[in-house]
Amino acid sequence: MIGKWSDIEALGWKTLLLGNGFSIGISGKFRYDSLLSQVDALGIAMYPHARSLFSETKIGTSNFEEVLKVIYHAYLVNFYNLEAIRQLYFNVQRSLIEAVQSSHVSYSEVPVTRIANILGAYEEIYTTNYDLIPYWSMVDVSFSGFCDFFWHVGCEFNLANAEVWGGKTPIYYLHGAVHLKSSPEGIVYKVTMGGSNTLSDVIGSPGMGNTPLFISEGNSDIKLRKIRSNYYLNFCYESFLKCKSNIVIFGHGLDREYDEHILKALKASPLKKIAISVYSGLRVEDKLSFASCIVAYFAGTDKDLYFFESRTHPLSLL
Repeated sequence: MIGKWSDIEALGWKTLLLGNGFSIGISGKFRYDSLLSQVDALGIAMYPHARSLFSETKIGTSNFEEVLKVIYHAYLVNFYNLEAIRQLYFNVQRSLIEAVQSSHVSYSEVPVTRIANILGAYEEIYTTNYDLIPYWSMVDVSFSGFCDFFWHVGCEFNLANAEVWGGKTPIYYLHGAVHLKSSPEGIVYKVTMGGSNTLSDVIGSPGMGNTPLFISEGNSDIKLRKIRSNYYLNFCYESFLKCKSNIVIFGHGLDREYDEHILKALKASPLKKIAISVYSGLRVEDKLSFASCIVAYFAGTDKDLYFFESRTHPLSLL
């Protein structure tokens, strides 16, 4: 039931979906529960009042972006204690930067050229990861053969200018990414960077209001609501729903609690063949259980499912 990538490679796979297992394969730093838990576990400095904003009795989220937006809106409507609110905003931002830095690799740790060569074999790339690995890999080859829809003025995303030309491979950040930001006016843009930029340069901002655009936490319903509320993320998800080409899913847990919006999109899409990597480090019974759950989910559909050992795919041999 679970074979090797070489057994199915010749069937023709034009689309790729990357999950966090891909990033963990690059570095164990990506093996963490959540950014907010990183703040608590590492003792990253955050004002007690700032930390309390994440609680169920306040904003009720573990996504830093939502808290930053609430603080920014409070700054806009208040007449008193503006400096205190401003300091609260930058305290949360600094905590986010430190949390991401603690769980991210540096540019020099990523085999960017090799990754770019592998990614270039696909006609479309989707990722639910918000790290910088795919972006750095494309920067390494000066985006030759790739595109990301941020080619409008100011590196903005413009829905009216989102047609792919020249046979380039587009990448869709289904959950956003560290280098993407949203302005108070709702404009989504990317922060251009190379290997010399630090994560602080990317996430940080000298002013208030421009918040990082990435979904780091939440169950599937929460993630989908966030996706639907942002015109760039919604564009990516709608494109995923319409995917027609055979798809390879690599490093993705496809957990119904956290990823059902991904499973539903796959089920609703017109594509026919789905190849799914199974983490080779699992026990045999766990591998079979994982595959059985996926088969059960797609029962009654016209999808052909193929399972392969993750270690047999080029993306695991980096």
